[in-house]
Amino acid sequence: MADVAVVDGTAPSVPDSNGQVHERTVYEATRGRKLAFCLVFILLLPFYLSLAPMLFWRLSQGVWTGTFGLLVLAAGFSAIMFLLLIEVMHSLRTRIELGPKSVKMTLPAGRGPTPIVKYRNFDIPYDDIEAVETRREIYGGSVAPVLLQGARIILKDQSALRLGYINEANTDPCFPYPVIAEQIAHRAGLEVRNRGNVRRSVQKKFLGLNRDFISESEGEVPETEIAALNATHRRWVMRTIALLLGMVVVGIALDIAFPPSSGLPPALTSVTKAIMGGF
Repeated sequence: MADVAVVDGTAPSVPDSNGQVHERTVYEATRGRKLAFCLVFILLLPFYLSLAPMLFWRLSQGVWTGTFGLLVLAAGFSAIMFLLLIEVMHSLRTRIELGPKSVKMTLPAGRGPTPIVKYRNFDIPYDDIEAVETRREIYGGSVAPVLLQGARIILKDQSALRLGYINEANTDPCFPYPVIAEQIAHRAGLEVRNRGNVRRSVQKKFLGLNRDFISESEGEVPETEIAALNATHRRWVMRTIALLLGMVVVGIALDIAFPPSSGLPPALTSVTKAIMGGF
């Protein structure tokens, strides 16, 4: 859905410490986005909660037919519901208000590129800001790399406050964190520090990037190689979409060609018949 940042400039203009006049600007999710995520979560919740009693009955009665598939479904459903809960909380709670003298924010309290459920409130005067930094972080391998642009605030006590991340392949118009960082820096009378392109140590340890793209001896990624990473990401996303569409088409074709004759799912019945017919 097309969401846009909510900008509210109705508050009276007040000069800041530098004598500049700034209107109050608010970034938060739109009402349509909040309503859509809440409705989807509420509609899926009864089906998700019904999986627990279904699994308990099957295991307690010793019914093993289809139980393994139900366990796989429950695991996948749990992951989807957790991610959906994160998005619901992010839409309802995240808010950044740029005032004339301070920035008031409600942001996730956890670390990492994905927000968690716990949130914290901040009210930071612009005079307490030492620097505003942005950088591009690369996660994943060369098969399907994910490029995130992050922004953070460095206070004069040397503590760091992360604003958030945006995915270069799917930016969030409600929370354009690099743009917000530039506005905060401007109101604080600072220039944004661009820390360049870096590779996170967690993915270097477990996933790694292809040596053809990034030298293992360096932590920075040249701009000339960012285009290649983005092209790789787009290519693998399109392959995944094509594979999923192909599986749907094949499943529908099998259901039409081989009508179900048992209690098994139609596609599974069709595949079973085709396999058994070869013996």
